[in-house]
Amino acid sequence: MEKRSEQVKTLFIVLILSIITLNNGGSVKCDSLWGKQLDFMQKDCNYWLLKKEHKIPELKELSVCVNIKRKISNSHWTAFTYLHPDKTRIELGMKGSGSDLYIIMFGRVWIKSSVVSLGNWHSVCMTWSNSMAEPKVYVNGSKVDLKAQSKETALDPEYQSVAAGGTLTLAVAHNFSNGEMNIETGKELQGSLSMFRVWKHERSAEDISGLNCTDGDVLHWEEQIWANVMNCKPILDITQKCDWRYYEVKLVFIIRREDGNKTSTEDAREVADQWLTQVIKDLQLRETNIYLNKVLVQPLGGLHTASSRNAEEGTMQLLATSPGISQFDCLAHLNVIPSVDVGKIQDELSEILAKPYKVDHYEIFTSPEAIFIYPLEDLIPDTTTPITATATSLPRTPETPTTATPQPMPAVTTQILTTAKTSTTPIQMETTTAVVSSSTETIAISTPFMETTLAESSSTIKDTTVLPSTSLTLNTTTSSSTVSHDGIISDSYFNVNINVTIKGSDDPKNIIETWLNETLSSEGISVFHFKLVTSSKHAQKRSVETISSKVVGKPSQLSVTSHRCVFHAQVTTSSNIADTQQQIHLLLEKPYTSGSVCLVAKPQDIFISYIWPCPEHNHHTRQGLFKWPQVGVQRITSLPCTGNPEKTAYRECFLDANSNNAQWKSPDLGQCQVVVNRVSDLEDITVTNDNAEDILIIIKDLIHENKYLDEYELSTILNKLADVINVSVITPPLGEFILNITSDILESKSNLLPFTNSILNITEAVGDQMVALNGNSFSLTASALAISVVNIDQENFHNLTFGVSSTNKGLNPEIYINQEPFDGTVAFISLPSEIQERFPIVNDTSPRIQFQFYGVPTLFQTKNDPDEKELNSYVVSASVTNATGPIENLKEYVAVTLHHLTTKKKDQNTQCVYWDFNKNDGYGGWSPKGCWTHNISKDYTTCLCDHMTHFGVLLDVSRTPIDELNERILTIITYMGCGVSSCFLGITVLTYTLLEKLRRDYPSKILLNLSIALLGLNLVFLLNSWFSSFGVDGVCIAVAVTLHYFLLASFTWMGLGAVNMYFALVKVFNVYVPSYILKFCLLGWGIPLIICGMVLAIKRDAYGVDSDSQITLDDSEMFCWIQNDVVFYISVVSYIAFILLCNGSIFLVVLIQIRNMQVNQPAGTRSGIWKDLRAVASLTFLLGLTWSVAFLAWGPVKVFLLYLFAILNSLHGFFIFVFHCLMKENVRKQWRVHLCCGALKLQECSEWSQTATVVPKHKPNPPNTFPFMASVRSIKSNSTQSSTVSSESSQRQVTITRPDLGFVYENSLVIPRAQAGLSVLPSDASPATGSGLEFPSRPWKNGFNTDIYSN
Repeated sequence: MEKRSEQVKTLFIVLILSIITLNNGGSVKCDSLWGKQLDFMQKDCNYWLLKKEHKIPELKELSVCVNIKRKISNSHWTAFTYLHPDKTRIELGMKGSGSDLYIIMFGRVWIKSSVVSLGNWHSVCMTWSNSMAEPKVYVNGSKVDLKAQSKETALDPEYQSVAAGGTLTLAVAHNFSNGEMNIETGKELQGSLSMFRVWKHERSAEDISGLNCTDGDVLHWEEQIWANVMNCKPILDITQKCDWRYYEVKLVFIIRREDGNKTSTEDAREVADQWLTQVIKDLQLRETNIYLNKVLVQPLGGLHTASSRNAEEGTMQLLATSPGISQFDCLAHLNVIPSVDVGKIQDELSEILAKPYKVDHYEIFTSPEAIFIYPLEDLIPDTTTPITATATSLPRTPETPTTATPQPMPAVTTQILTTAKTSTTPIQMETTTAVVSSSTETIAISTPFMETTLAESSSTIKDTTVLPSTSLTLNTTTSSSTVSHDGIISDSYFNVNINVTIKGSDDPKNIIETWLNETLSSEGISVFHFKLVTSSKHAQKRSVETISSKVVGKPSQLSVTSHRCVFHAQVTTSSNIADTQQQIHLLLEKPYTSGSVCLVAKPQDIFISYIWPCPEHNHHTRQGLFKWPQVGVQRITSLPCTGNPEKTAYRECFLDANSNNAQWKSPDLGQCQVVVNRVSDLEDITVTNDNAEDILIIIKDLIHENKYLDEYELSTILNKLADVINVSVITPPLGEFILNITSDILESKSNLLPFTNSILNITEAVGDQMVALNGNSFSLTASALAISVVNIDQENFHNLTFGVSSTNKGLNPEIYINQEPFDGTVAFISLPSEIQERFPIVNDTSPRIQFQFYGVPTLFQTKNDPDEKELNSYVVSASVTNATGPIENLKEYVAVTLHHLTTKKKDQNTQCVYWDFNKNDGYGGWSPKGCWTHNISKDYTTCLCDHMTHFGVLLDVSRTPIDELNERILTIITYMGCGVSSCFLGITVLTYTLLEKLRRDYPSKILLNLSIALLGLNLVFLLNSWFSSFGVDGVCIAVAVTLHYFLLASFTWMGLGAVNMYFALVKVFNVYVPSYILKFCLLGWGIPLIICGMVLAIKRDAYGVDSDSQITLDDSEMFCWIQNDVVFYISVVSYIAFILLCNGSIFLVVLIQIRNMQVNQPAGTRSGIWKDLRAVASLTFLLGLTWSVAFLAWGPVKVFLLYLFAILNSLHGFFIFVFHCLMKENVRKQWRVHLCCGALKLQECSEWSQTATVVPKHKPNPPNTFPFMASVRSIKSNSTQSSTVSSESSQRQVTITRPDLGFVYENSLVIPRAQAGLSVLPSDASPATGSGLEFPSRPWKNGFNTDIYSN
C-alpha cells in the first residue's frame, strides 16, 4: 500500500513539473546549441523565427553577435532581420551582397566591402547606444570601418531606442502583407549560422574579442526560444565549440517531505546546497575543478516575470492541496577551472540535475525543461543584505555554522545568507546561499524565464527572525565597522592587488584562480572580477626540490615566473574592517602547493584596500530631486517619486570590474513621471557644483526633445551653461559634456543669430578653465565643434599648428597638433613664434593656447549684410589664455588654410575675414581688417592675419555660378552649337575657296580668313577634353596654346572687318593702299601669334589642365586652358574687351551713317523695315557684338543672358553661313552654276565677264546728297562696291579703290574663363585689281542700299 502511495506521489510530482514547464512558455528542453550550427541548406530548412513569448524588449543600447558561414555565392543573403512592430521598416538587421556586409538600423544602411568571404566562418558583432551616430561592427574580433549607403545615414538623436515587440527571423528577410508574414525569396542565407546572441548593453571591443564564449542577456543561444525548429535541426560542428569557466545555473525544483509538512525556504536553501554540491561531485570532468560560488533560493514565482505569474497561480493552488510538496526557484554560479566546452557542461550538468535526489527525509525533483545553464562574462558578487537565521529543522553538519543577522540598510533588499563550509575534497567549493524575505527592491537576473523583480514576496519563512532596523556605520578614523553585540554580520568589499611567484610550468591564470578559490572560499570569502595584469619570466631557472606525498623526486629545473593580479573580495563577517583585512592578508601569505606547482605571495607584495559605500547624493533629474542616502556596495535603495509618491525610484550602488570604488548607477525612474517638461522649468533650479552634471543631463534631454528652441529657451539654456562653468571645476569629461550640448544647439533648427557671441564665449571658457590635462595637450570633440588646449614650453616654443579633418555628418572631427595638413584637412592654422612675447607671466604656470573649430557655418550669421557674401568655410580660432594684451599687429603672420564648403568657381571672389564681436550692435559680424588672401584654389583658401581670433572665408554670392541643372543645359547647348557651327563654317570655307569669283573683293577675303579662324576655334574647343584625357602635359599645353591662338585670331579678324567697314563708309580716302589684304593677314594672324609667344616665353606654366571649367559636363572632366588669372585677364579679357569696344563704336557710327543716307533718299525708294533689320543683324554678327552679352550677365537676368549668350555665340558659324552664303544672291548663283544640273543649272551671264573700267560722267550733286559718292555694286561682284569721289570743281577722271561693307559678323562659343565666346566674321572690302582697273562711280540717287547685307 505504501509503495503504491509512493508511486502516486511520484506521478503527481511529474504532473506538477509539466505544469511548471507550461507556465514557463511551454518550452521543451533540447540539447545544447553550443558547439552546433544551423545548416540552412538542409531540405525544408528555411529560417528560424523568434517565439512571441520571447519578444525583444525596448533597448536603448545593445550588442548582437552571430557566426556566419556562406557556402554558395549568391548575390544577396540575410543573417537576421528584426522588423519594427508597425511593420514599416527593418529596425535591426544584418545582410550582405556577395562578400559585402550590410548593417541595418532604423531603416538605414551601412556597408563594409569584401569582409565575409566564401566558405569560412566569420564572427560578426554589432554594438549601438543611443548616443552613437552609427553602429560599431566587429568582424572576427576586429573593428571595421563602415561606409554609409547615403549621405543621410547618420542616426539622428531622435532614435533613442530599438522598439520592443518586433519580429525576428534568422537566415531570411521578411515582411508583412494583410497581417501575414511573407519570406523574401532570393535573399536567404545559403550557408550556416551559429551562436546568435543579443545583449542589452553595448559591449566593448575587449569584451567582443576576449569574451566571445559568453551568452547574451536578452536572447540566449538556446533552442527553446525559436519556432520552426523541427525542419532545421542543429548539426554538430567542432569549429563552433567554446571553452569557458563561468556559468550561471537557473532551475525550478520540487521538494517533498516524507512527513507531509511544507519545506521552509531556509530548509530549501540547505537542501539545495547539499544537492548541488553532490551534483558537482558526480559531474565527471577530467582534470577539472568546479567551484560553487553562489546559491540563491526563492519560492516559486519570486524570479518569474509578471506575464507568467497568472499562469502560475493555478499551479500554486494545485500544490497548496498537495501534502508535503513545495516548489522553489534556484540560481547558482559556477567557476570551472580550467575552462570546459560550454555545450558539454550544459548537456552533462543538465542530465545529472534531472535525476532525483534524496537527503534525510527530503526528496528533490526537477525536469530538464526547467533547467537553464548559461556562460557568464564574470562571477557576480552577491547583492543581498544578510539577516539573522535561527536553526531549522534540517540537520546541519558540524562544519555548517548558524549565521547571525545584521540589520538591513533602509529600503534595501533583505535576504537570508549562510556560509556553508565543506570538507576538503578533490573538488573544493564555497557556497553563499540566500533566501528572500520581504523586500521592495528590484534585482535584475537575466534568464529566459526569470526576469526578476524581488518584490513583496508573500511566502512565510519559518524559524526566521528579523531584528529591529539598525544601520551599519563605518568609523573612517579607525577604518573599522561598528558591530552590534548581538552577532550582526555585514558584507564588506575589498580590492586586492597581489604579486605572486609561481614555480612550475602550468597556466598561471588557472593556478592563481585555483589557489584563490581553495584559500579564500573556505573562509567565506568570494572572489570576483579577477584579472591577471602582468606576467614576466625570470632570466634564469633555479633548482627546486619537489616533494610528492608518495615519492620524493630528485631536484629538477622548474621555471620561476612572477605575476601580478587584481580582484575584488566579498566577505560576510561580523569582524571589523581592519580585522577582516588582516584575515585576508594572513590567508594569502600561506604558501600553496599543488603537485609540482608551488605558489608564494610575500607579505610586502599583498595590498588590500577597503571599498567604501556610495555616499549621500542629491540628484536632480527631470523626474524631480532625489536625496539618495549612503548605501553599501552592491545594494539597492529606493525613494518615493517626486511627482507621484505612491511610485518608487530605485538606485544601485555597484562595484565595477575596472574600478576600486563603489559608484552610483543611474537610477531606475521608470515609475516616476516627468516634472521638468520645459526649458522654463530650469529657472527654478539653482546651479551648484554638486548638481552641475545633473543640470547638464536635463538640458541635453530637453534639447533632444525640442528640435527648435525659441530665443527665450536658448537664452535660458546658455545662461545655465555659463552658470555651470562658473561654479564647476571643468574636468575633461565635464567639458566634453558641455561641448556636446553646445553641438546639439548648433545642429538644432533654432535661430542662432542673437547668440553667436554667447556661444563663442562659452566654448572659450571651457578651454580656458580646463584642468587635469594629461600631457601637453588635450582635445575635446563633438559632431559640430571641437576645442584643443595645449600647454606651452616657452623655452622650446618655435611655432604651433592645429588641424581638423573628417567633418562628415554624424561623425566627430579629428584633431591633430603639429602635423602637416593632408587631403582630408578642412581647417589648418599655424601660429608664429612671435606670440610667445604675449604669453602671460605667471609663476609655476605654463602658458596655454586654445584652438577652436566650428563645423556649423549657420552659427556665424550676420544682420543685413549688404555685400551679399556668405561664409564658405568652417571657422577656426586661436587664443592665448590670460594673455598680457590683445594679440594683434604681429610682424610674423598667422597662417590659416580653410577648405571651401562649395567648390570655388573661376568667376567667384573669396575674402579672408575674422569675427568682430563688436559689429552689428554687439551681435558680431565679419571684418577683413588685418587679414589678406595669400593663396586661392578651387578647394582651399590660405589667409595671412596679423592677429588671433576666429577666422573664416567669405564667398561673393553675387557672383555665385548658376545651379547645376542650368549649367548642364548650357554646356549641352554650347557643344551642340559649336558642332553645328563647325559644319557650316566648313561649307563657307569651301564655298569661298573653291569658287574664285566669290573672293575677288576684299570683304570676301576677310570673311574667308575669319571663317578659318572660327573653324579652328570650334574644332579645338570640341576636341579639348579628349586631348586633356591623355594626361600629357606637353599635349595639354599645345592644345591650350592653340585654343588661345584661334580665339585671339577670331577677334582680330572681327576687328579688321570693322576697320574695313570704317574705311568703306566713314573714312573715305583718295589713296591707293598697296598689298591691302596681305597687310590685313599679317595683322590678323600675326598679333595672336605674338601674344601667345610672349605668354609661353614669360610664363609657360600659365597653360595647363583646368578641372574647374564652366564648359565641362561635370567638375571632374579636364580642360586645357589658361590657368593663371593675370595672364587670362590681360591676354584674353582685356583684348576681347578692347576689340568689342572698338567694334561697338564703329557699329554706332555706321548706324548713324545709314540713317542719314536713308533720310536723304527720295520718297518711295527707301528700303523696308525687314531689310533694315537684316542689315542691323548682319552688322551685329559681323562685329561680334553678341559676345558683349557675357559682360552683362549679372543679377536677376544672369541666367537668361547666359542662355542668350550660349545660343548666339555657339551658333556664330551658322549665322555666318546664313548671312554670307545662303542669303547672298551671287553665292546662290555660283552654287547653281557649279553644283546644279539640268533646269536648275545657271549659265554664266555677261555680267560676270564684263570689264570693270568705266569712265564716269560728271553730274551735279542733288541738293540733299552727301559730298561724296556712295558705294554701288561692283560690275564684277554682286557683293563688291566701289566708290569714286567726284569734285564739283574738277571734271577730271579720278580713280580710287576703297574698302567696302559687304560682310557680316559671325558666331561665337562659350569659353572657359569668362564664359564668353569670341569670334568675328567681317565681310570684305572691294579691292582694286592688280592692273589698276578703274571702278565706275555714279552719283547718289537711291541712298544707301541695304540690300548689300542680305542679297
